[in-house]
Amino acid sequence: MSTTDPSSDYKPPGLTEWELFNERCILVGMILAGVAYGILFTIVCLSYNAFFDRPKNKRSSWILYYTGLMFILATLGFAANTKFIEMTFVDYRNIPGGPNVFTIVFYANWVNMFAFVSYVLMSWLADGLVLYRFMLIYDMRLIFLPLPGLMYLAMIAMSICLAVSMMRPGTEMSFWSQSAVQFALAYWSLSVALNVSLTLLISGRLISMRRRVRKVMGNDHSTPYAFVVSMLIESAALYSVWVIVFIALYTTNSPAQHIIFPPLGQIQGIAPLLINFRVSQGKAWSRSKAGQNTEGEGTIPEFSSGDTTRNDTDLPATQVSINVNKTKDVARDRRLSSATTDPDRNLNLDDFDHPTTIAEGNQ
Repeated sequence: MSTTDPSSDYKPPGLTEWELFNERCILVGMILAGVAYGILFTIVCLSYNAFFDRPKNKRSSWILYYTGLMFILATLGFAANTKFIEMTFVDYRNIPGGPNVFTIVFYANWVNMFAFVSYVLMSWLADGLVLYRFMLIYDMRLIFLPLPGLMYLAMIAMSICLAVSMMRPGTEMSFWSQSAVQFALAYWSLSVALNVSLTLLISGRLISMRRRVRKVMGNDHSTPYAFVVSMLIESAALYSVWVIVFIALYTTNSPAQHIIFPPLGQIQGIAPLLINFRVSQGKAWSRSKAGQNTEGEGTIPEFSSGDTTRNDTDLPATQVSINVNKTKDVARDRRLSSATTDPDRNLNLDDFDHPTTIAEGNQ
């Protein structure tokens, strides 16, 4: 008997190549889930390290608790998934039809449902964070809340309906039943739509602010806005693309869905934790106070980037902390100084309400 080339006689009897391929996809998916969990674990460690490296007066405690809760749910979900795979391929491998049949028939087993619920709670937290940051960047104006808020509540409702439809007694095919597929499509479609739409709105707001800051302060002070926009788009794209690929494979009942689905729970945790890691480093926006702008346009978020480059203005070098009122004060002082040294230059008081005009006049 050769010990280097297994004989086809050792293959599981009665299984087709298609069924064997399906089982391979299940195993590969679980391996990828382990890789994704390792990435998430690394981000959590880096976030805590960055958090405790910051001065106490600049720490946001909610980031600590949010990151910890996401990590606990990710760990519980991965542990339960691992146990279910162990049951599938080790404990009950002699079930008629093999692991494929076990996965379908016992998908609603409490071990697997524990993992599913853990990941669903993670999605609530992840989408909730996007909604919170959307409201934050729009100065907590309640007029913007109803539509995304309803989408968020509908996403939660569909996820609950999906879990209930999977656990109903006598349900065949469980996760692949007709009702489960409909609820799953609604659940993940709402989640992707909410993430994409809010990310685009947040990015649009930041790009608008970047243009205003660049006109007043120059290109050096507009860099943090571009950084945050790229970070948000990349994080949203990671989750959204993964879900879209899964939905396409899931609705067509492709075996490849088993490769994409297990890491999905970890991916939806990685995206918001990446943003929180940047927050812990001081490279994202902090809460601004609505109504500080006398023109009613809201305030520009603060960025603490650690950049020590000075511009030709008298703003602090160690922190890019910009709002419209401060910009007006700096521009007014510079315009008054220019007027006192240049008697031929007309001083228009109306310019003091238009910092962009003032800044451009001083260049």
